[in-house]
Amino acid sequence: MTPLLRKLIDILEEQEQASWHEYSVPGLWVGDHTTVTFPSGASYILHQLRRIDALRRSRDVEDVWELHKASAYNAMVRHVTSYNHGVGTEQDGWRSTGTFIKLLGLLPYVRGLGIDTLVLLPITEIGVIGRKGELGSPYAIKHPFRLDQRLAEPCIDMSVEDQARVLIETCHLLGMKVVLETVLRTASIDSDLVSSHPEWFYWVDESGIGSIDTFRPPTFSDAELKTIRSMVDKGIYIDLPVPSEPYQALFDHMPLRVEKDERGWKGIGARGRVLRIPGAFADWPPDDQQPAWSDVTYLRLHDHPSFRYMAYNTIRMFERDLDQPTYRQASLWNTISGIIPHYIRMFDIDGAMIDMGHALPEDLRARIVAESRSSKSNFILFEENFHLEEASLKTGYDAVIGYLPFDAFDPTKLASFVKRIANGSIPIRYFGTPESHNTPRVATRLPARAGSALWLFLRFLPKGFCFLHAGLELDEQQPVNTGLGFTDEEIAVSSPEKLALFSDVPLSWTLGRTTSEWLREKIMKFAVLHVVRDLHDDDHLYLVETDDHEVVAFVRVLRDGRRGLLVVVNITDTARTIRLPVNGIPGFVFASRIDGVTVRQGEIMIDLAGADVVVVPTLHRATSV
Repeated sequence: MTPLLRKLIDILEEQEQASWHEYSVPGLWVGDHTTVTFPSGASYILHQLRRIDALRRSRDVEDVWELHKASAYNAMVRHVTSYNHGVGTEQDGWRSTGTFIKLLGLLPYVRGLGIDTLVLLPITEIGVIGRKGELGSPYAIKHPFRLDQRLAEPCIDMSVEDQARVLIETCHLLGMKVVLETVLRTASIDSDLVSSHPEWFYWVDESGIGSIDTFRPPTFSDAELKTIRSMVDKGIYIDLPVPSEPYQALFDHMPLRVEKDERGWKGIGARGRVLRIPGAFADWPPDDQQPAWSDVTYLRLHDHPSFRYMAYNTIRMFERDLDQPTYRQASLWNTISGIIPHYIRMFDIDGAMIDMGHALPEDLRARIVAESRSSKSNFILFEENFHLEEASLKTGYDAVIGYLPFDAFDPTKLASFVKRIANGSIPIRYFGTPESHNTPRVATRLPARAGSALWLFLRFLPKGFCFLHAGLELDEQQPVNTGLGFTDEEIAVSSPEKLALFSDVPLSWTLGRTTSEWLREKIMKFAVLHVVRDLHDDDHLYLVETDDHEVVAFVRVLRDGRRGLLVVVNITDTARTIRLPVNGIPGFVFASRIDGVTVRQGEIMIDLAGADVVVVPTLHRATSV
């Protein structure tokens, strides 16, 4: 037991002696079927700590964490344990929104899903100016080295930093890794860094735009857009088309001084000119129609007299003349490069997901990777990149998000992805998930429970990183954010007040109980299969043609060439029986006799329930592979 964990227990045991309001939690949090009420919040956390201790004692110490076998739970701390715990609990100092301590209490539930990794959205202090929703976005980073105070329980006499540490230390006691998403190229409009480093930010003449709220990204003609795309596709970053002169003229030199008013930072330039920090906008493609963001701005990574403006060629596709050592803001690059090492030193995190890491200058990206790994040699690095490219591997990333969140729910596209793996054309590990916090929920695309069945199917594919976005296992339909893959109509009905990225929108812990319990039972059933323990990235994979275009199947043959798994998923809500020709499975000899699976001469018949996945151990002739 760590000193911080001992301190937390002492605080909670002392609180149990006092008079508190009752504290209710969803049954899933404590392994029950209905809502459970404890005498107090302290009683609940102590109850969960006893369960955690039992898990720790039963843990196989020889079970070493390996990336190719890892399974992650992706969550926003403020969101994942948001719940109305009852009248008076907030008065007692327990938040209804999610906190580090409540996430600690959720660990038995998470471990029950076979999870050994937490991937957390940003936990840093959030800006106030331009804030969306009631709570603001965790990506509006007010200070990269300070944590969001709302993630601490007020009644626990420990700093927010120590409450974060005790969560991470408890994860480590359970053999779990903690990966933190980090934001390195943007900041909130009211960032605390502005007062000491105004040169790190872009400034526009307020009189030239009327109001900072009316600031818009640059526009380009059709001919210019065609040229831009052609040059970028060819990797030509010399003499890229630039924004119009009137747009460039909006941007000014650094202010002579800065001060604050009700609208945030105000720069005073030459001749008393009023300057403001503009909101960020989607940087690629240059004709993206998303409006400028009200709460976030881009950091100014270079200081070049001809490139003082924000555009695609200064914040992402860096013009060659701009991205030279002479023009790099060394102090800013030093700060950015030190963010991840800071969290390693202060919190002992095990990895980082770098928000839009591929959009950083190449030299800065390489430095971030090198300094992170010099702080912890086995440090895990993930990239928010939707393309599976060799470049990400060469940079040093262990995995990228990839494109499954956009394609996995489509059987035809899913089968194509399986073929791509089978052909050996996946250069880097991808996230095995049908949704992320930026995409529509898979439960809005598929029938109930089908998203969990699909996630299990993806879990058995090689070269993937098993990634469960919190709420998928609950058939949650409300998206966290409408960032990618949404129609205009879907965006229109999803205001910031309805999105967990900006407001308090709890998960459907009660309505999703049945699917979560089904998923847990499936995970436990598959975990005891001996062949599962011996899976490796260099296993042989074969897409198996089915007689049903809505069903996808593959065979994964272990590197020994003898043992394997047949995995079949039905993502419709209709039960069906499918027939798989034995001659379509290389070297097939035997399929285990399990309920619903019949092997006849020349074919395998499988009874599939609606929204279900079946995993069948198989034997093969080694000479066939």
